[in-house]
Amino acid sequence: MIINKKILFIPILFIGSLIIWIFYSVKQPPNWIGQSDNGKWKTNFTSQWNSPKGYWDGEIYYNDEKDTKVQKVSLIRNGTVIHDWDGNEPITKGESFEYLTTTETLNKEEEYVLEIGWKDTNGIHKEVVTLSPKQRYFVLPSFFM
Repeated sequence: MIINKKILFIPILFIGSLIIWIFYSVKQPPNWIGQSDNGKWKTNFTSQWNSPKGYWDGEIYYNDEKDTKVQKVSLIRNGTVIHDWDGNEPITKGESFEYLTTTETLNKEEEYVLEIGWKDTNGIHKEVVTLSPKQRYFVLPSFFM
């Protein structure tokens, strides 16, 4: 009889822990992702899972055959620029470029847009990417880090 209780207790403990973990994860701020209409640019704004202070990184990814140089990245909230990066950073296909590290999170009730300016052999271009929240279901709690 005791062996049957142990066999039943272990799956119940596992399932209960999994439900608590999912509930905890859903309550965390979402990651923000976006892709340009032409598919050349992707972006994400995600939390650093190993950061004790809750840092968030904003990255862009380039997906075209031509090498290019990123010249300007602007994060815009409800029509107002909240972060600007200016430079001349070379980027190739499949590479990422980190334009922002902050402790500020984004609010689901607001609209966020990323404007990317770049230069290639055909001239100077600008792309607008709308960010949308993506819910997370398995987040490690900070006390594990």
